Formats: sequence, C-alpha cells, structure tokens
Amino acid sequence: MKWLVFLPLAWLVAGCGTPANEVIPLGDGVLRAPTYARAAAYCDSKDLTARWLGKAQAEAGVKFQCR
Repeated sequence: MKWLVFLPLAWLVAGCGTPANEVIPLGDGVLRAPTYARAAAYCDSKDLTARWLGKAQAEAGVKFQCR
C-alpha cells in the first residue's frame, strides 16, 4: 500500500526528465514547432525548405510544411 504513495512522485520525476517533442505532425504534411527557428532547423536537417502556414492553435507555436 505504501508504494501507491510514491507512484505519483515517480510519474512527476519521469515526466520532468523527458524532453518535449519539438516538432509534432498535425496531418496532411502540416507540422507544428514551438518557434520559427526550430521549424527551420527541422526542415534544414532534411535538406528541405520550410513553408510557413501561420500560428498554431492557442498561440502554441507555428504551423509549417517542409518542401
């Protein structure tokens, strides 16, 4: 029963120790990144050019496509 007390603490530590996904696919080739710089770097790493589609929902980054 005591291990149940430590379970939420373990989840908290595990969640804080993992990096958030930088680029998230939204479908139909549209991607979301936290900043324009991250989006450009993502496309550059694939030898493609970023095409900006505007701000993501709730101001949570930018939407883009790599072409």
